[in-house]
Amino acid sequence: MNWFSHRVFAVGAAAACKFDLLGIAASYFGSTIPDSIDFFLTKIGFDFNRIHRKHSHAWIWYALLLWCICYFIFPLLQKYSKEILQYKEICYAFFLGIFSHIFTDMLTIKGVPLFLNPNKKIAVKLVKTNGCSEQVFTFLFFVAVCFYLYFTKNPFVASAIEFIHSLF
Repeated sequence: MNWFSHRVFAVGAAAACKFDLLGIAASYFGSTIPDSIDFFLTKIGFDFNRIHRKHSHAWIWYALLLWCICYFIFPLLQKYSKEILQYKEICYAFFLGIFSHIFTDMLTIKGVPLFLNPNKKIAVKLVKTNGCSEQVFTFLFFVAVCFYLYFTKNPFVASAIEFIHSLF
């Protein structure tokens, strides 16, 4: 999927999970991390076609990193500062963005690595990257999230509606 679709899915997922505005922003930035890693590697000499959707898109690496952060880093830092608790939600939202990226790439024809072997892929083959099916799927997801947020009376939707009404 393209970066716009990844960002729409990440923001929609974060809003549906009732993250605050900072969490939604963290999810937005996390949504492009797997592709950003690939682009960085191409800048230092790797061939993009050989590395794209390989280890940078393996969900197991991010799950392991999140586990280490939750069970080692946060408890260690919490001994020194009680304010670290406010950063946990931002961290979770950031990883939600990463996982939403991998999930949406799994829906494409190319798929993503199943576990550690980048040659064994899981692909649902529901959409084609940059194709019409991706645009329709992203639009339908956006509409579904808007309805969900409206009917669950999400405070961010209420404040956005009030802001729009104040403009007119």
